[in-house]
Amino acid sequence: MGVDIGCFPAETLIPLLDGQTSPISGLIGRGLTVYACTPSGKIVAAKAAAKQTRKNALLVQIELDNGQTIRCTPDHRFMLRNGSYLAAEQLYPGTSLMPFYSDRDRDGDVRIQQNHSGRMQKAHWMVARSGLMGEVPRFDGQRTVIHHRDFDEANNDPGNLEFMGDRSHSAYHRSLVERNTMWQLPEFESRRVAALAAKAATPEGHAYFAERGTKNLMAFIEANPGKLSQLARDGGNGVRGMKVLTSDHPAILATRQAVAACPECGREIKSFIGMNRHRKWKHGYNHRVISVTHLDEVADVYCLTVPGYDNFALAAGVFVHNCSMRLSVFAMQPDALKLEEAKTLLLKHTRFGAGVAFEKREREDHEVLHEGTWDDQPILGHLFEKAAAQIGSSGSGNHFAEFGTLTLAQADLGLEAGQYLALLSHSGSRGFGAQVAGHFTTLAERLHPNIDPAAKKLAWLSLDSEEGQAYWQAMNLAGRYALANHELIHARLARALGVGVLASVHNSHNLAWKQNVNGQELIVHRKGATPADRGQLGLIPGSMADPGFVVRGRGQADALASASHGAGRQLGRKAAASKLVRKEVAAYLKERGVTLMGGGIDEAPQAYKRIEDVIARQTDLVDVVAQFTPKVVRMDSGSEDI
Repeated sequence: MGVDIGCFPAETLIPLLDGQTSPISGLIGRGLTVYACTPSGKIVAAKAAAKQTRKNALLVQIELDNGQTIRCTPDHRFMLRNGSYLAAEQLYPGTSLMPFYSDRDRDGDVRIQQNHSGRMQKAHWMVARSGLMGEVPRFDGQRTVIHHRDFDEANNDPGNLEFMGDRSHSAYHRSLVERNTMWQLPEFESRRVAALAAKAATPEGHAYFAERGTKNLMAFIEANPGKLSQLARDGGNGVRGMKVLTSDHPAILATRQAVAACPECGREIKSFIGMNRHRKWKHGYNHRVISVTHLDEVADVYCLTVPGYDNFALAAGVFVHNCSMRLSVFAMQPDALKLEEAKTLLLKHTRFGAGVAFEKREREDHEVLHEGTWDDQPILGHLFEKAAAQIGSSGSGNHFAEFGTLTLAQADLGLEAGQYLALLSHSGSRGFGAQVAGHFTTLAERLHPNIDPAAKKLAWLSLDSEEGQAYWQAMNLAGRYALANHELIHARLARALGVGVLASVHNSHNLAWKQNVNGQELIVHRKGATPADRGQLGLIPGSMADPGFVVRGRGQADALASASHGAGRQLGRKAAASKLVRKEVAAYLKERGVTLMGGGIDEAPQAYKRIEDVIARQTDLVDVVAQFTPKVVRMDSGSEDI
């Protein structure tokens, strides 16, 4: 399930692929291409949309070691250097964040540092490799290059880029010179020469022309053996110069490297290779948190939606999570989706049950399947094919996907008060996650043979051990995989509906989190609970026939900033199967106007506590934002359908 609509005040700067850096509030209604990052640290170009998400939101301020400060809501999640996320108010001094570095090379092209490799990549080729220009073509006998239609190398918006063959590209530029007589005037030529001379007078320009001249000289020597020596003799060069030139001295083949200053510490580095090594080993390709401060102020806040990546870069030099899809609110009135259409959509675009997956031709891809983490441990590599087969599907038990009505009593979530068609889902990490849990539980039990048999399932793995670090990595991968399942479920149904997503929310439960508690980093286990930091949004569903609630956390320290992740059971599965009467359950569903597809008797509404009572008992933990009322529900059939 999910909720995350952490946000930024209006003045927060966002770097765009068109070369502009714009306040986030000014991006609403514009077609955007932004920088996003995969969990492995590969930076890509992605489409995005901006919206206002809250009014009068509380803020925190993050100070970074690069001198930048960021203001945001306490619940907004920042991308860590390892590809995971942590809420702003959970960050602490020294936390390493996923960095965003860019510069301009000597040709004026924008370059982006790829965090997974440390190499600088030209932004226009990054756009192409992100798939935003279609398939990269081949040109017979030519090298493929990318042309900037407006001749501005800083504008790398996909609409400004065009593939060309290198010779065709050069010919095109020459034709422009021939057609434009202004470029042939003596006045223009004198200004051009003066501009080149001014550039050559700078250290950067001197290095550029030295390297360019060396390359041209080397190309001439290779193409005209002996010609340079003849020119030197005929031209009357000095004795020392002629000796060098006529002997093709190695000095003329050396490539001069510019001296540059490290943008982090200012140290002068004498080569680009040296700069790469220096930044990698001295600075680790990240930005670290200096401080986190709660501010006594509120502001209207904004966010971006970045489908497929769920994060974007800030001009401050880090990546942050976007508003992702778990509970999706659609641009439709609830009654616009008819019953039979809703049933057809859920049957066609969702899959439920143990071991169940989409047919191979219908499976979708997701970035989580391309993480290098799968190769780090034999158990992960062994389970990869299972994970790839089941991605975008749901399990059995209490997993569901349901259309219903979201009711907002007052404006929030970037929406006006009113009723909206919405989709809510509950899925998990499927067979992959279950086998990861089983593998490491068995390992923990083996490492603690003397533990009381009654508590053997509580055997632990220390994070100071190799086994503990392996489990932490695998558990977080399973968590990202579970979120990917939700993304694909919601994306499929949104495409099938053919409407836009007005708001989307997500959270996780039954995981462990690193959390700062009273100034100390601890591991907080939430079984049957979900994070509820101050200002953080969450979902607390009821049952297949009872409402669920979008809530906003109050950050109650005594509850470790947590809340319940659902109504909770009042009857175990076996008790529900033996005590409940199917006819009475069916009458309960009919009374509430709920259509159910699948769903075992052990998941009947009567097996759960009354959600209204559960919400009323945690008013010190959360505030209610909106109510979701299910109408058409799909679940696994279970052993006995209702």
